[in-house]
Amino acid sequence: MRFAIPRAAPPRRGFPALWMLDGNRALTRFDPVTLRRLSCLPVPPVLVFVDVDHTLLIDLPSRARHYTFLPADYPFLAAPGAAEELVGGGAQELLDLLLQEAVPAVRQRVRLDDRRQVMWGHSLAGLFVLHALYAGAAWFTGFAAASPSLWWGQGALLGEPERRFVARRPHQSAHLWLLLGGAERAGQIDARRRLDCDRAALLSAIQGAPADAAHHLAGRLATLPGLAVRYREFPALHHAAVFQASLRAVLRDVAGLPVRGRYGRRV
Repeated sequence: MRFAIPRAAPPRRGFPALWMLDGNRALTRFDPVTLRRLSCLPVPPVLVFVDVDHTLLIDLPSRARHYTFLPADYPFLAAPGAAEELVGGGAQELLDLLLQEAVPAVRQRVRLDDRRQVMWGHSLAGLFVLHALYAGAAWFTGFAAASPSLWWGQGALLGEPERRFVARRPHQSAHLWLLLGGAERAGQIDARRRLDCDRAALLSAIQGAPADAAHHLAGRLATLPGLAVRYREFPALHHAAVFQASLRAVLRDVAGLPVRGRYGRRV
C-alpha cells in the first residue's frame, strides 16, 4: 500500500480519500502536474494505492485470487504451476485486511473525513468493490465499480449476494458509482485482444453475464432507500480504456471538482 498525503493542514473534519485497487497501475496515472493541481484544491484528497503480492502493473492470477468473492473454474487465471482446480475466493480476506489493518494505518498518519471515503476498482477490482458494498463495509461511504467483472462464477454476484443485500437495506447511507464503456455495453471486444490465447479463454468466460449487466444492476439498486446510485457510460470506450476514464471521473467527484461530461443516467 502507498498513499499520498496533502501537505496542507487537515480541515476540521479531515481529508476525503480515494482508495484505489490495482494501486500499482493506478499510481502511473498520477503525474506531477496532476498532483500539483490536486494540492491546490481547498480540500485536496488523500490518495491510497492498494495492491497485493506483487510489484507488477497487472498480475492476473493475483487479481483473480484476491478480488473475487468465490472460487470459480477459470484455469487460465491460475498462477503458473498452481495445483488447485478452482481459482479465486479471497475477496473477504482482503476486505478484512483493508478494514482491520490498512485503514487504521492510514488514520494514524492523517486525519480523514469519515463521510468521504471512496473505494474505486476496475474489472475484477470493480467486482471486489461491489462485494465490499454487499458485505457491509460501512466505513467506506462511496463505492465506484468500473466495468465490474459480473461474469465471474457465471454471474454469481447477480444472484444470492444481490438478493441478500437488497433484503437487509437500508442500514447505511452510501453512494455507488457504476461506470461502463459504451462499446463494452454493446458487447464489442477490442480486436487487439483476440490475438492472445488466454484472452480467448477470457472471452468465453465473460459470456457468464450479459454485456449490459452493470447498466441493469444500477437500475435495480437505485430503488433502495439510502443508496444513491449513479451510472455513467463512456461513449465508444472498450473495457481496458474505462480504467483511466473512470479513475479520472471518480477522482474529480471525490475532489469536489465539476464533472466533465455527463452521467449517462442518474438513477
